[in-house]
Amino acid sequence: MFKNPVSRRKFLKDAATATAIGTLGSLMVDRAYAADTITATEWGGNYIDEIQKIAAKQSDIQINWQLYSGGAALILPKIKATWPNPGIDLVAGWDLSMQAIAREGWAEPVTAEKVPNLADIPTKLLIKDGAGNVINIPRTISSISWFYREDHAPFEITKIDDLLDPRLAGKVCFPAPNNNSNLQMVGLALHRGGDERNMEPAWDFVKELARSGNIGRVATDDTDINNSISSGETCISFEGGGALPMLRDFKIKYLTKMNPESGFRTFLYQEGWCVLKGGHADAAFKFANFAINAENNEEFNRNISGIPVNINAKTSDEVRPFVFNSEEMDRYIYIPDWTYVSEQADAWMKRWEQEVMPLL
Repeated sequence: MFKNPVSRRKFLKDAATATAIGTLGSLMVDRAYAADTITATEWGGNYIDEIQKIAAKQSDIQINWQLYSGGAALILPKIKATWPNPGIDLVAGWDLSMQAIAREGWAEPVTAEKVPNLADIPTKLLIKDGAGNVINIPRTISSISWFYREDHAPFEITKIDDLLDPRLAGKVCFPAPNNNSNLQMVGLALHRGGDERNMEPAWDFVKELARSGNIGRVATDDTDINNSISSGETCISFEGGGALPMLRDFKIKYLTKMNPESGFRTFLYQEGWCVLKGGHADAAFKFANFAINAENNEEFNRNISGIPVNINAKTSDEVRPFVFNSEEMDRYIYIPDWTYVSEQADAWMKRWEQEVMPLL
């Protein structure tokens, strides 16, 4: 099991603009439901499919699902604009969005009485508000890293500087900064002596990469990446581990546990829920507690290719490359300042459009 876990998947995608939340539609729903009905936000695709399967295993709580279109941070402006009556009881999110909810004081405190199964969740995953109250209910650990298709790469890729090799002409699928919270460039900065607060080394690297002609596809989401890699258009990219099983039919090399000197870094994050104050908090807690018991947490994560948070749940073989023990965490993992990264989203995207796109 995961030791010392920390916390995109889709989560890492967009850092949030108030206008984008319009795609969710109005979340001001009719509250004339029975007391055991809650409104919950969720990602689409296999996320909603699998959580609905879990929900169908119980009959106490009925759920009105509201689907995201884009990253979880997009819900924050909507909650703020409608507070204290956002019309949402259970909010799915990840480190960044949950920390924002903690700062705003929107979350109902989580206690062992309300969520007994929290006893089987590593305490390192728990996020607290300014008063010291736990505000999140973890459900998944995910990671994001570089990977390549071994059966299509012209040589064995062992270091980040290999991206500049002429043999990879047109073979790099590089995510734009609005994807993955731009961690692909944070990794480049780390390799050349910077970090998320000093990104100049990363901009220098990516401009060099753009001039080289090696970027064959600029990806704006996971679908772009998977289509490009599966078609053979490109052979290397950077993506969340949960999306990579879409490429299970290909020979994929995960660059997750590489010598730090290689420049390949892995980023970890968690996903889970916050119960908002007011509304049907007790029912929301009851469902969340049910969903994170060992059996359900194992089933959900197996089917979305995530790593379970419940210490009694088994991890599937498919995600073994993304499971790290304490020593491996210290050696291979970098945890950025998520809040700072989110604040740079617009500026990084504008700079990409102005300085990098003209070179492609």
